[in-house]
Amino acid sequence: MKLLPILPLALAAIFAIPQANATDIKQDNINACVNNTVKYKVANKSDAIKLCNCTIDIRSKMTIGQTWEIESYAQDKKDISNLPYVKKMYEEGQQCKEGLNIKQPQKPA
Repeated sequence: MKLLPILPLALAAIFAIPQANATDIKQDNINACVNNTVKYKVANKSDAIKLCNCTIDIRSKMTIGQTWEIESYAQDKKDISNLPYVKKMYEEGQQCKEGLNIKQPQKPA
């Protein structure tokens, strides 16, 4: 029973150790965004990297509650653009495009 007092510390240490092969979901989303942005000729790779880093960063700040509220609105076919945080995200997203050469999507060759 001498191990019982240190068990919580041991468990905490296991969770504190960085996982060498843990997936970086945010970076995976940025990479997918960049690939699709270039694939559909919306921007060159340099502008795509800037745009995707900015827009994914904005989306990453959404709370779970906000995500659920948007999904609920969408399922009920309600307009999400009236939600205050959606308006704010849209404005921030527009700022992500400033100074970048952004085009309409085109079919990939």
